[in-house]
Amino acid sequence: MRRVGGSRRGLDMWLMQRASSIYMALFMPLFAIYVLAAPSLDYAGWRALFMPLGMKVAVLLCVLAVLLHAWIGLREIFIDYLHCARCLALRLFSYFAFATLYLACLVWTVDILWSVK
Repeated sequence: MRRVGGSRRGLDMWLMQRASSIYMALFMPLFAIYVLAAPSLDYAGWRALFMPLGMKVAVLLCVLAVLLHAWIGLREIFIDYLHCARCLALRLFSYFAFATLYLACLVWTVDILWSVK
């Protein structure tokens, strides 16, 4: 009997997408409450919101969750709609383009969060 090589990968992707959506669903309302409870929302107030290391890590985890969630969703769309033999190059280019974009967004987020002192 032939073994299917990537049968577990679909479950892993499904679980990662669900975990990222749970984190975002919990973080977003708490972040909104945290922002609304801030005394002022001027530049100094926003800097004070993102000064604690815990907030930096929580926001970074949220951005990671958004990027992971979007990557898995786009991956599934590419697999479903770009599955012909002629579409392989387009699918691989799309993977590369979005991976580069998401990595740039992650690096930019880290730069922004850790430049707040």
